[in-house]
Amino acid sequence: MSTKFKVDVSGAEVSFQEDKITVKGPKGELHEDIKHPFIHLSREGNTLLIQVDKDTSYQKAIGGTLAAAVRNMIIGVNQEYTAELELIYMHFPASLKASGNKLIVENFVGERKPRELAIPEGVKLKVSGTKIYLSGTDKYLVGQAAGTIEGKIQIKNKDRRIFKDGIFITKKP
Repeated sequence: MSTKFKVDVSGAEVSFQEDKITVKGPKGELHEDIKHPFIHLSREGNTLLIQVDKDTSYQKAIGGTLAAAVRNMIIGVNQEYTAELELIYMHFPASLKASGNKLIVENFVGERKPRELAIPEGVKLKVSGTKIYLSGTDKYLVGQAAGTIEGKIQIKNKDRRIFKDGIFITKKP
């Protein structure tokens, strides 16, 4: 007996081949590679069935993860995911700029050289005062970009109780 995972695909155009799932919608198109030979895909009306060969915990976990990824892709191509970050400074007035696909942080903790962070392709960047808005169809890519920004703009080698400066995620995708 094998486990089946059902995904409602109404509202998006979902096509699949032997090793790839493609989801198209009004906001864009996403692809997901299937790297496991024990996963089989079929379709019944507006439902995508993801079936695994055996009922082992490993195969069920992979099938459930793929089902969740397809659900996230469907939501992403219909309405974009948005992450919100905020620049916090206590001692030195830092500022933010967006230049193409780069985020530029100036005067962070009094540094003379501005910090530049590249934003990955597929993620849109908007800066408004001390707020940063990242949006895109791929939930994982938007979340990874937000986490990278938060990790790269933080205080090192100073007392965190006194120097609370940094960029922090205020709303996850």
